[in-house]
Amino acid sequence: MFMISRNCPMPVENTEMKFLVEIDHPKTGQPLTEEARRAFVEGVIFPTLARAEQLVKEGRILAGGPVAGRIALRFIADVESPQQIDQLVTSIPLWSIADTRVTPLIEFSDRRAHIQALMERVTDR
Repeated sequence: MFMISRNCPMPVENTEMKFLVEIDHPKTGQPLTEEARRAFVEGVIFPTLARAEQLVKEGRILAGGPVAGRIALRFIADVESPQQIDQLVTSIPLWSIADTRVTPLIEFSDRRAHIQALMERVTDR
């Protein structure tokens, strides 16, 4: 997708990027005391859910949510740069104690165009 900038007569590429974000809290094997469990829920889980809901309202999380039955999140983030995805992910309280994987995504139409170009090069040989 291209946009026209007021300051630039040439079209500039839209810099929005989508990422699949996977955040998983690893099981430690140690059962938590009631007090520790309450502190974890109040200090990590509730703030994580609140931050994620805020990111949804801001349009930065497009889809996703908590993983059923686990202390984990999966979502699609829409940002403008790799730095912005890093800032978004690290703003989620669960991140500091979780395993996190961030995967860049491309549009289906971009993949189709790339594969078509590859096929044309092979056919032209």
